[in-house]
Amino acid sequence: MKVGLVPLLYNEYNYGGVLQFYALQRILKKNNIDCDIIFYNNDEKVSYYELPVIKKIILKTKVFVANSINKKQENINTNIENRKLKIDAFKHLHYSQVVNEASISYSEYAAIVCGSDQIWNPNWARRRCFLEFVPDEINKVIYAASLGCESMSKEQKAQFEPRIERLQYVSVREQSGKAILDSFIKDKDIKVVLDPTLLLLPEDWNNIVVDPKEKGYVFTYFLGKYDDKIEYINEFAKRKGLKIINIPFASGEKNDDVCFGDLQIKDADPGEFIGLIKNAEYIFTDSFHACVFSVLFKKEFYAFQRDNSKKMQGRINTLLHNFNLPDRFIEVGIDLDMVSSIDYQNNNMIQESLRKDSLAFLLESINDESNLVK
Repeated sequence: MKVGLVPLLYNEYNYGGVLQFYALQRILKKNNIDCDIIFYNNDEKVSYYELPVIKKIILKTKVFVANSINKKQENINTNIENRKLKIDAFKHLHYSQVVNEASISYSEYAAIVCGSDQIWNPNWARRRCFLEFVPDEINKVIYAASLGCESMSKEQKAQFEPRIERLQYVSVREQSGKAILDSFIKDKDIKVVLDPTLLLLPEDWNNIVVDPKEKGYVFTYFLGKYDDKIEYINEFAKRKGLKIINIPFASGEKNDDVCFGDLQIKDADPGEFIGLIKNAEYIFTDSFHACVFSVLFKKEFYAFQRDNSKKMQGRINTLLHNFNLPDRFIEVGIDLDMVSSIDYQNNNMIQESLRKDSLAFLLESINDESNLVK
C-alpha cells in the first residue's frame, strides 16, 4: 500500500515542521505503508476577498519596512546557513522520495494525506493543503491540521467550507480548531488527534537523537521575542547551578537582539535539537514541539506565551490538557520553586491511549473507501 503526502512547506527549516513531517512518514512506514511526497507546482494561497486600496497601501508599506529591516540583518543567512545545510541532509537521509504531480497516477495511491502543522492557518493556507487538485474519486485525508488562530472571519469560513466538505476525513490538532470548524462545517465528524511527533515512541526518536557533550544545563528555545525573559531565566539557572544552552535565530527569519546563554548552538540538526531537550535538566520555551519532546522524554519544562499573545497558545493548551500536565504555562516573576514537579508516573498510560486512538484514525481513514465519489 502507498499514500501520497502533502506537507505545509516544501522548503521547511523549522525544527518542529521538519520533525512532524518526518514522524508522519515514519509511523506510516512502521505500519507497512509506503509514501511519496507529492510536489504541486501550484502553491497559491486561498483568496478571501479583494483588499481595499487603503489596506493595500498599508500592506505595501509593511513589506517595504520589513525589507529595510532585513537589509540591516544580512548576517542572518550566515548565522543559519549551516543549520539549513544540516536540515537538508536530514531530509535527504530520512524523507521519502519527492514526485511531481505531473508525473503521477493518483490511482496508485490508497489515499492522499495532508498534514500536519498549520496547514489551515487562514493567513497562509494553500489550495493544495485542502487537496483541491486531487480527483473526487481519490481518498483525501487531513491529519492533525492546525488553524493557528482563535477565530475566523465570515470570508475565511466561506472559502474553507466547500473545500473541507469534499474531503473524506478531517482531523485537527487542537480543541480550539475543532470548535472553530464545527461552528460552520456541519457534515463532517472532525476529530482531535495527536501531532505526528507524538505517534512515535521515545525509542523511535532515539534512532535519530544526537546526544550533546554538555551536561548540567538549562535549554532554551524561543520562536518569539524573549528579551524580557532573560533575567528571569538567568536567575533560575544560577540558583540551580546550571549553565544555559540556547538555540538562537529559532524562527530562521530574524536575528536575535541579544546574545543569550552560556552556549549558543546556531547550527543544530534535528537530531541534535532533540538531544538537547532529552539531556537538559530544565527547558524554557514558547515552542509547541519543544514541549512535545519535553513530554516524550519526561523533562521538567516551562512554557511561555509567544510574544505575550494567545494566538499560538491553543496547541500547547491541548497538549497539556490531553496529558494532564497543569501549571506548565508560566509568566516572568512566578516563583518556580512553588510550581510542582511533573508527575510522569501515570502519564505513560494517557499517552498510549491517545496514541492508539490517533493512529487508528490515521490508518482507518487511509484504508476506508466507503465515502468516495464513484
